[in-house]
Amino acid sequence: MCLLNVGVYPKLVNEGSFFTQSGEYRVDEAATPAMKNSIMYKMSYYRFAELFGGAAPQDRVRGTKLPSEGPKLTHLEEAYTTENWIVRIFKVKDLDNLGRDLASATAFEEGKGKKRKSRSKKSRSRRRNASD
Repeated sequence: MCLLNVGVYPKLVNEGSFFTQSGEYRVDEAATPAMKNSIMYKMSYYRFAELFGGAAPQDRVRGTKLPSEGPKLTHLEEAYTTENWIVRIFKVKDLDNLGRDLASATAFEEGKGKKRKSRSKKSRSRRRNASD
């Protein structure tokens, strides 16, 4: 019997997918995709690199260096974090007023939304001359 598929939701959460090939829980570059995509990981390390002022972020408890770019949140937003980051509170984002899914709205807010094609210099010049 595999002990990795037991727990509260064994059909929904496969605990084994959080372990590396060598059987470790990792939070650094060697973390599994399941770990990096988990709510626990995202909430723990969201904006964590900011604490290190440009230096490589490090989880001092685990003694591991973390990726320089931390996780992004699409469905949650940080509501409160204490000065020493001991307590962190997040809230579920409100629905977007424009009907976009939260991932698209978040991407747009970060400046990664769809951009309009810029007009060529020639068409701008024609447009300026027509208005004169």
